[in-house]
Amino acid sequence: MIAVVILQSINAQGVLKGLVTDKDTHEPIIGATITDAVKRKPLTVTNADGCFVIPKKGDAQHSAQQIKITYIGYKPLTVKATANGHYELEAEISKLGEVVVTAQESRGLTSASKIEKHAMEHLQPSSFADLLELLPGGRSKDPVLSTPNNIHIRELSTGNANYATSSLGTSFVIDGAPISTNANMQYMAGAWDAAATARDNTNAGVDMRSISTDDIESVEVVRGIPSVEYGDLTSGLVKIERRKGGHDLNFRLKADMGSKLMYVAKDMEWQEKHLSLNLSADYLNAKADPRNRLENYKRVTLSARLNKAWEHESYNLQLTTNADYTGSFDNDKQDPDLNYHQEDSYKSSYNRMALMSQLQMKMKRQLWLKSVGLTVSAAYEHNLMERTRFIQLSRMTVAPTSKEEGENDAYILPFKYVGYHKVDGKPLNTYAKLNMRLQVPSNKVSNTLLLGADWNIDKNLGQGQVFDPYKPVYTSISSRQRALKEIPANHRVSAYAEENIKWPTPVGTFELMAGIRGTQMLNLPQAYTMHGKTYWDPRANIGYTLPKLTVFGKPTFIRLAGGIGQHTKMPTMEQLFPDKLYIDFIQLNYYHDNPDYRRINLMTYIRDPRNTALEPARNLKWEVSTDITLGGNRLAVTFFREKMTSGFRSQSYYDTYTYKQYDASAINADALTAQPDLGSLTYQEVNELAGYANYTNGSLTLKEGIEYTLETVRFPVILTRLTINGAYLRTTYNNSIVDSYRPSVVIDNRQLQYVGLYANDDGSVREQFNTNFTLDTDVPKLKLGFSLSAQCLWFTTSQRKEVSNYPTQYIAPDGSIHEWQDEYANDTYLRWLVRDYSASLFEKNRVPFSMNLNFKVTKKLLDDRLNVAMFCNRLLNYAPDYDSRGTTIRRHETPYFGLEMNLKI
Repeated sequence: MIAVVILQSINAQGVLKGLVTDKDTHEPIIGATITDAVKRKPLTVTNADGCFVIPKKGDAQHSAQQIKITYIGYKPLTVKATANGHYELEAEISKLGEVVVTAQESRGLTSASKIEKHAMEHLQPSSFADLLELLPGGRSKDPVLSTPNNIHIRELSTGNANYATSSLGTSFVIDGAPISTNANMQYMAGAWDAAATARDNTNAGVDMRSISTDDIESVEVVRGIPSVEYGDLTSGLVKIERRKGGHDLNFRLKADMGSKLMYVAKDMEWQEKHLSLNLSADYLNAKADPRNRLENYKRVTLSARLNKAWEHESYNLQLTTNADYTGSFDNDKQDPDLNYHQEDSYKSSYNRMALMSQLQMKMKRQLWLKSVGLTVSAAYEHNLMERTRFIQLSRMTVAPTSKEEGENDAYILPFKYVGYHKVDGKPLNTYAKLNMRLQVPSNKVSNTLLLGADWNIDKNLGQGQVFDPYKPVYTSISSRQRALKEIPANHRVSAYAEENIKWPTPVGTFELMAGIRGTQMLNLPQAYTMHGKTYWDPRANIGYTLPKLTVFGKPTFIRLAGGIGQHTKMPTMEQLFPDKLYIDFIQLNYYHDNPDYRRINLMTYIRDPRNTALEPARNLKWEVSTDITLGGNRLAVTFFREKMTSGFRSQSYYDTYTYKQYDASAINADALTAQPDLGSLTYQEVNELAGYANYTNGSLTLKEGIEYTLETVRFPVILTRLTINGAYLRTTYNNSIVDSYRPSVVIDNRQLQYVGLYANDDGSVREQFNTNFTLDTDVPKLKLGFSLSAQCLWFTTSQRKEVSNYPTQYIAPDGSIHEWQDEYANDTYLRWLVRDYSASLFEKNRVPFSMNLNFKVTKKLLDDRLNVAMFCNRLLNYAPDYDSRGTTIRRHETPYFGLEMNLKI
């Protein structure tokens, strides 16, 4: 309707104007070609509003002029031109009444997957993580909701935190506002147990468990090179649009083998006021094991979305305001009957409140300025992680408490106590973006110039690590308490410009999307390399569509496209400002039967692990693709390569420290009336090598592969459509900087005081080739839809890259670095630096073919008000035994099923 008003308002003498829209969705079609049907001469193209203008040469001539309107994926339309005409193009595969239950390749220049509401309803997801099955290379997986779910696009993840930049560098944008995790510092210092470490999501990106799918209208997962409008990413972009308008009251109930979900929503719309309000609530309760009530995950979401539009003579305004709450809760508790009737529990709560407002103004008249948009958002989180544990020590253990360098006495812990440790985080994110779209009036080329800037601020107002130092849960903790609000806020400012051009010619249509984005991190101390430095991300996508062909009597469109672009992800707050490290050496450890006479004396060193040379992670992507549509059947193939050499990782460094080693043998225990006096004891000074870790840009991730999707028309007799999609993925991981290794061997009652430095350490190569064959059938008369998917995994391989057994250099006890010589392999001490890796460790491990058969069915009842659906993954599983290194591997998987009901009133 807005587009029609735009068309009417730009009517003027001397020109012939029209509007082109999609027949099913009524959305404007941008870049459609208008041709003189008789002379076969291109006249103009539609602009960003779907409108076109043809200069008149005479009213009589134009009143009889025949025009032809074409656009890839749509049936050509030849009609008589009329003043202010409204022309509707019909898609090659009409979406009207069509149920699409799979992801579809985007028609844009870059590779992207579009997932619509019908596909999500058919999939029956519990969280956003379930949707990844629909992407090329994706497969169905049982929901694992007891640990964070991170996204991996075009990647075979190792699960190693040193290669988590890919998930950290995937941006999630909901209704135009990004989700920021840059201020997330919810990790438990000193933790070594799975209860805490398995749920640590620091520096790993968005936890997809917290994103409910019920309000989502559509998702676009950009796997290729996105617009420069989107930044602070390396791997991909996830754009989520939620439902607006409507009048229904919606209920959803779902139960599967591991979770239960309840959802309710009320949609309200007042069309005469151009006003709508959508309210919703969601509750999920999941268990890792249904038999274990002591470990569970819960999610609560609340949402209110208000949309208001105003129509004026020269422009239209649209205001969107969202208010959202997300609560995500992990609980894990040991059975007291198995733990001396003492508590051993882990609790984590994530509470996020977000406000977003977006104002868009679209001009109605033929001006260079087409639209202006302003988006502002703020998100506040209160996150709490709690660990309570019964501690029982077998030897005298110290609790270092000094926050100053130097000698100090340590507190001796009791042999039994209950420790409590919490992490209090309060991340605050504010975001503002201003966009402007300009267009040079042209009858030959459709063009849009995007100009914009955004500002992102991250701050954490929490208390951080909070624990009783005299009753620590983790006795080996090497940090002290620090309030997170003391850390400077991260400010990131960006500006960008991008030109979009579509130029139809008699020999085909050329398309270009090219732009550049500059980003700078503010509020950094001058010592940082990034201080005052701007990082530029040039990106370009180009496409060429051949003129329409006829193959086997069917209209055929062929498009070739390619793109290349740089992508930058700034370091997080924890990577820029990590906790100080306290390195404690025991100088005296004296035990006495009388607790008052016991004494442990320490020498404490403080190290700041900040790496001021840390820079952003940068990923260079390029891809080439072809998109062929033949009579409604579509084949899309993409070859891609991504190389990131500066991913974030934790790297160990060693220094030499000096402390005293007191001789306690001279102490007369019977003569003591107080703690032994250090001044009366002899000592010797000892040099000790000790390591600490900081963040560097040392992780290399190389992604290569081919993605493909084939979509057929629905065969009329059997009412079935075939979709084939899959990918060959190859991911290479490597540590691109020198790594260190210190053997644990003990010589003369001390750990070896030498450290080896090795090149090409810590690397692996992983491959996967899969194809999913999906047959989906829609029977409108029976209001029944079902799909059968054969998910074939042709093979997977993994191989650890060969590492050197010999160091290139070594660190001596005094901290000096020396070159390695071959004769050192026979040295009493240095020979321990020669590692003995077996060649079998670097052999390629190949897992052969396996196939899962998944079944889903939906049935509509009560005049389409009630929808009942069920799914069964691995209804049939074929996974034959295979041999690996002389061992027979037997594979077996059990089905996973669920049932849900959707009601609209």
